[in-house]
Amino acid sequence: MLGKIAGTAALSAVLLVPFEIPAASALPPSGRCANGDFRWTAVDGAIDMTPHVLTFTSVGVLRDCTGGPEGITGGTFTGTHLATSDCLRPADGPITVDVLWSNGATSRLSGPWPVTMQQPTTGTLDVVDGLGQGGRVLITADYEMTPAMIGDCLGPGVRTGVGRLSATTVL
Repeated sequence: MLGKIAGTAALSAVLLVPFEIPAASALPPSGRCANGDFRWTAVDGAIDMTPHVLTFTSVGVLRDCTGGPEGITGGTFTGTHLATSDCLRPADGPITVDVLWSNGATSRLSGPWPVTMQQPTTGTLDVVDGLGQGGRVLITADYEMTPAMIGDCLGPGVRTGVGRLSATTVL
């Protein structure tokens, strides 16, 4: 559970799959990236038993993307998440994610990232710039939890972790 919370806070860098919304279409866009991996890192401290504000960065890869603009099969992303965090409680805070798509286009996603005690963590981010601007992306992130993370939470703190994710455009 501790690792999941740590990972959730780190999701700061979660990803979405924003796809461009056609201006005169009667149908909603339907883009999805079925698979992705990421690593999160607490850059100014560690998740421990004391609640405090931390900055998390994330880096990752999106794969198996379909239904979006031609040429997008995947992408890479970086994210920054600012959250109040401790080992026993969820961490919530604003996140910004920058995506570089396989066709060279970029997207910036932003919004609150809800962290729960249960995994996976799911939330919706707005596409605030670039490809898909004005759209929204539903992200599902699953954080890996290890016995070492639990021990670190009770000791020096958890500073990094990994996870998997998927993303789908929504209206």
